[in-house]
Amino acid sequence: MSLRWVPNAFTIARFFASPLLAWLLLKHEFRLGLFLVAIAGVTDWLDGFFARKLGVTGKIGVVLDPLADKTLLVTLFLALGYLGLMPLWMLALAIGRDLVIVVGSLLLRIFRNRRRFIPTILGKISTFFQICFVLLVLIRAAVSAYSWLLWLDTAVLILTAIFTSLSGLDYVRKGIIMTRQPPVPKEDYATSSRNNS
Repeated sequence: MSLRWVPNAFTIARFFASPLLAWLLLKHEFRLGLFLVAIAGVTDWLDGFFARKLGVTGKIGVVLDPLADKTLLVTLFLALGYLGLMPLWMLALAIGRDLVIVVGSLLLRIFRNRRRFIPTILGKISTFFQICFVLLVLIRAAVSAYSWLLWLDTAVLILTAIFTSLSGLDYVRKGIIMTRQPPVPKEDYATSSRNNS
């Protein structure tokens, strides 16, 4: 295997980690689940490190890397929500926001031929707090003796809900602006893709 595939190998490993993580959490193996999340975090860092070191900027990695991260995060939300370790409204808010973004992106691609979507600052902040929140919930489940984590968990939950809502509204606003713009000609997109590759 070429060394240029090393970053993608780490990314694919995170995809396989998602169902294993769900299984561990549903079996109440929270400490093992937390350990697996830590390993996934390390592979995410290694993915980026080797990509920069080897000069790998292929389209596959650009698509797979954020998709693997999102799959792992959604898996955590669904499993922890199912176990009752997080409020169902927070689960619905996070998943609903993602569904709005995915559906909106597909509609813009179909009707406006817009295929590049740059994450917003609010979107990145929202993802950061979502990660912090699920990690705190998982840590609290793994070491339930530390009740003080509940207060920190609540504070991060409020911030996560605020920024998830704000980022969702921001994406909707940007989507509405993009629908009012003329469609991108297919030949212009093809030219732009060749120039960026």
